[in-house]
Amino acid sequence: MQLRTLVVSRLALLSASLSAAAAVAAAEHRSVLLICVDDLRPELRCYGAQHMLTPNIDRLSDSGVTFDRCYVQVAVCNPSRASTWTGLRPDRLNVYTLRTHFRETVPDAVTLPQHLRAHGYTCESLGKIFHNPWPDPRSWDRPHAWGKGSYTNYTPEQEEFRRGVERGLPDDAWQKGNLRGVITNAPDIADEDHRDGAMTLLAIDCLRVHKEAGEPFLLAVGFTLPHLPWAPPKSWWDRYDRDALPLPENPTPPEGAPEVAVGTSYELSHYADMVEMPTPYSGTLSESQTRRLRHAYFASVSFIDAQVGKLLDTLDELGMADDTIVVLWSDHGYKLGEHNGWSKMTNYEIDTRIPMIIRDPHAEANGQRCGRLVESLDLYPTLCELTGVPTPADLDGRSAAPLLDDCGATHLDAAFSQFVRGARIGNAMRTDRWRYVEWRRLDDAGLESRELYDQQNDPQENKNVVEEHPDVADRLAIRMQQTLVPGPVDLKATMHSDTGGRRAAIRWRNRRQGEVRVTWVNPMGQRMQAIDLEAGEQRDYNTFVGGLFAVESLDGRYHEYVRVGEDDAEIELGGDGADTPSASHRRPVVDGSSQDKRKQKTETDGD
Repeated sequence: MQLRTLVVSRLALLSASLSAAAAVAAAEHRSVLLICVDDLRPELRCYGAQHMLTPNIDRLSDSGVTFDRCYVQVAVCNPSRASTWTGLRPDRLNVYTLRTHFRETVPDAVTLPQHLRAHGYTCESLGKIFHNPWPDPRSWDRPHAWGKGSYTNYTPEQEEFRRGVERGLPDDAWQKGNLRGVITNAPDIADEDHRDGAMTLLAIDCLRVHKEAGEPFLLAVGFTLPHLPWAPPKSWWDRYDRDALPLPENPTPPEGAPEVAVGTSYELSHYADMVEMPTPYSGTLSESQTRRLRHAYFASVSFIDAQVGKLLDTLDELGMADDTIVVLWSDHGYKLGEHNGWSKMTNYEIDTRIPMIIRDPHAEANGQRCGRLVESLDLYPTLCELTGVPTPADLDGRSAAPLLDDCGATHLDAAFSQFVRGARIGNAMRTDRWRYVEWRRLDDAGLESRELYDQQNDPQENKNVVEEHPDVADRLAIRMQQTLVPGPVDLKATMHSDTGGRRAAIRWRNRRQGEVRVTWVNPMGQRMQAIDLEAGEQRDYNTFVGGLFAVESLDGRYHEYVRVGEDDAEIELGGDGADTPSASHRRPVVDGSSQDKRKQKTETDGD
């Protein structure tokens, strides 16, 4: 067995236990209920969409501050969430794709829940907070949990339909072996029979436990709907008249936009009844198809709205509303036929703008709307300020807490978003009037195209006017490049497998008292195959010399990187640390170093 090199990192900030004085101070801090909704665009009644049935989010809006212009840093799940919860911009974090975990790019990043834990908070998560396969166990005091049940509730006939479509695909079709079921479903089930509904019940139980404990907490509740597939219970479909729903007002790609900017809508083509999904430049869905999909999305939003209402009701019933900050946030917006596109994955307003509502019981501007530009990055320092926890100095966001008392207070002059498509990166800036975008090559940062949209005269961004206003574009370019500095982008993560090593057969042996997950990190630094090993389990595994694996216990108390060496035949995991948590669920990080750098390790017991 090779020696393990201990990683010296910011995690040393997470101390073994709080001092008595810090514990007393922590008890005075307000708790946080963080509600994360996947793919939720600000098409809610409280944002002016009168056709939407969202009474519970609306009442949260009525009692909190509603941000009209909040923007994410990347309009796709994993990088948006990684940026928000680490407080680092994508170009600093180097996470742009779905498979790159921020722990492989900035191993010593301290997430918002980690930081709050270091200051006396109990932090736990349910559902989708970080990207689905990797809940980042070291961020939480307890193992991450999901609701029971199904997201789809497909019938046997629907399952057979999927199999039949897959059998009929050409052998070289990328969906072969990866095809999902139908994109919409209306199962006649109770709310709690959907996995998001079941998770709501778990969250309510968690709130009751925290009420009894009487200590400050962060409870992060992540709903998956309205992410695809859209399969909310039938009762929520029945609340809408499909024929009366509005159609997209701008169903064509922006005039003068480079094709790379518009995207491909490929996400929908994962599903059995949408394998022929056209790109925005190759075709258009029929009106009936458009109405079906929009109906499904709106029904999904109303279903989630009801779950939000159950959480708010619980806070009221338990007498916790006056001591709990409530945040509703989405990881990005979404297209429902706008620009002849579907899904997210662009730098446009429709994809980067999100609903965000913050209800601080002590804020003076509750019930008001805030029109200031705000970034998703701002949530980390905002919650630090609201909870009275010191704000880390190296965050990229800026606290929006002053806006909760004065919605007209000075904040940002611009919000920034980025998106990597193929060999190009789009850097975007939103100001009060303009959206400016540069598309550059990844390898040498060469500028290939620019976009400029006039929000004052063209709020739907239907025409690229960069040729009409070159002076404006040049001025905005100078401002944008102060924050998003042009340069080559290497998507390869810091931690990654080597290439060229010989094939090797190894045996994993888990010596911990609990389960561990072993995930192969490919040569680009992307997390791929994962296996779970029960306590004491051993398993044979075929890999190669130089292969890198991220190893972590699902309870967050143990994590390391293991690189397979020439002489490795059996690799023991977790054999040199205790498995029993302390009463506070916190133990110090062990810092040190070794000359053997083939394995790096950070081990904590609770952090």
